[in-house]
Amino acid sequence: MDSLHVRIALTKGQFSKYILRKAREIGLLRGQPHILEYLATNDGCSQTEVCEAWDLDKSTVSGLIERMERDGLIRVEREEDDRRKKKLFLTSKGTGLGEKMDVYMKQLDELAFAGISEEEQEQFMLVLSRIYQNLKGAEENGKE
Repeated sequence: MDSLHVRIALTKGQFSKYILRKAREIGLLRGQPHILEYLATNDGCSQTEVCEAWDLDKSTVSGLIERMERDGLIRVEREEDDRRKKKLFLTSKGTGLGEKMDVYMKQLDELAFAGISEEEQEQFMLVLSRIYQNLKGAEENGKE
């Protein structure tokens, strides 16, 4: 069990447990922290942009957005020229919870990189990005 896919799956599991635990502590559901994080720097974006940023399908994001709007975390506005398109905006409540999650995410990164030099961290992030691009490119080109 010493292969890349196993190590990534196990690591992702630990990240997910931490994020979900912290999200629940402040009343968020799975997936909502990612949307808050994206909107913090892309307020007024479309649902499609959120999907592309997190590599999620539209139905998953649609359900999260509906729930987040109902819970007062985001505001959804329809575009005037095309009523089917929506723009997403953080509310003050969403901003506050997003800021709390940002603190938790920074703590998670610090935990993950404990004892690892800055140079090693940079190299790791470059390699991980290349792995992601390799896999995404293979999927897009039908080479799965």
